[in-house]
Amino acid sequence: MIRVLRAVPLRGFQAGTAFLMGYRYSACRGLAAGQPIPETHPEVLGAEELLPGLPVAEFVERRRQLASLLPQGAAVVLPPAAQAYVTGIIPYPYRQDADFLYLTGITQPSFAVIHKQQGPGDGPAADPGDHRFVLFVPAPNKERERWDGVPLREGVARDVFGADDVYTVTEMPSVMRQLLEGAAGIFYDADAYGGRLHREVPYLRDALTAGTVRPLRPYLHAMRWIKSPREAQLMRESADLAARSIRKCMSLTHSTNSEHFLAATFEYECKVNGAQRVAYPPVVAGGADACTIHYLRNDKMLEEGKLVLMDAGCEFWGYASDVTRTWPVGGRFSGPQCEVYDAVLEVHRQCVDACRAGRTLRQIHALSVQLISQAIARLGLLGEADPQAIAAGRYRPLYCHSIGHWLGMDTHDTSSIPHDRPLQPGTVMAIEPGLYVPDEPAFGRYAGIGVRIEDVVAVQPGGGPPEVMSRHVPTDPEEIEAIVRGGG
Repeated sequence: MIRVLRAVPLRGFQAGTAFLMGYRYSACRGLAAGQPIPETHPEVLGAEELLPGLPVAEFVERRRQLASLLPQGAAVVLPPAAQAYVTGIIPYPYRQDADFLYLTGITQPSFAVIHKQQGPGDGPAADPGDHRFVLFVPAPNKERERWDGVPLREGVARDVFGADDVYTVTEMPSVMRQLLEGAAGIFYDADAYGGRLHREVPYLRDALTAGTVRPLRPYLHAMRWIKSPREAQLMRESADLAARSIRKCMSLTHSTNSEHFLAATFEYECKVNGAQRVAYPPVVAGGADACTIHYLRNDKMLEEGKLVLMDAGCEFWGYASDVTRTWPVGGRFSGPQCEVYDAVLEVHRQCVDACRAGRTLRQIHALSVQLISQAIARLGLLGEADPQAIAAGRYRPLYCHSIGHWLGMDTHDTSSIPHDRPLQPGTVMAIEPGLYVPDEPAFGRYAGIGVRIEDVVAVQPGGGPPEVMSRHVPTDPEEIEAIVRGGG
């Protein structure tokens, strides 16, 4: 999605102006932000936005909500994602930790402390969400900046991202000690940042040893599990990008192409239309390789008469999508392929419809197991679908994974939220039934057929039908055949 360029006030920063395709935009030559902000990227961000559609006020409210859940005087320690390297000094593109991004809107390395304020005499504050937001940013280093560019600076950290206090990372051990010494509880996930932060901040290490640190993740996951309307819009755009990119891959499918070609096409289509990255390595599995759930080789030629399964998603400004479709390389499902596909499609339809407030993902998985077991019996693959057979897991060789998972800023999002928690409006999940018939003679004409259908599904208010955010790539077999044969 390409956003319309907009006029953005410059908040007093030194800035230049330029013209691009007839639009005025701000070059902001003197502005050290380290990432897009409205003054430097008005074609993407509106006034006060830190991510498209997400104003700084939403991030402030998230921090307030978190503070309101914690004891008076508590301190939250937030490290960023650690930089990963290909080899030596060659970095992978940086991807921010989802919890850090959720609370700050900052996409580059920095550290944060959120300190819940107390009232007079250490009593309760009048506002339970009252807090101070402290950022630690890289110290100025002209030699490093010559190679890597100018990162986030103090003025921008205050004026754009809303920090109350800003220090350099070199000051962090001493300043963080001052912030944490009087805290009525420290909330910090010791495995974040590769487990390195508490090794660099002695007071935090000592607090961990003393057992006075409590995990932060359960609080943040409970917040992130329910998407705000603005978050839902970003997820909608991410899912739509992935869906339309898979549709494009369908239209380019023929036996002279390879799995790698389709994987590259998907990534190109997502990125050229606004995604920052793929959400995970795409699965493009032709023929019997579709029965390998996380097939990542993507190195074979497509075969006429076989199916190809694509499981792929993208990240759009911090929000992930996860979509799977299965289609015939030649543009027509064979009889056995169609039987397996129709069986999975019916499970998909019923499980998507079950994604309503009050139900649980565990209940929806149980529904999928019942329906898949009935389909397996109907196709004559593994005997009867009686309750004893289902309880014994007879279906598992042909359906070995869960019906789905939470989706949001991570592909497998909010892992601390159990699957038996009742769904609520704003919950988003991936629903992905599949049927994978081993390529063995015992399975006759169905041998080697693997089908999975996956969509991004959002629970709606009032018990209404769920929203399928990835609906712009069809699941109907006749529509799929038409796209593959027609090339569009």
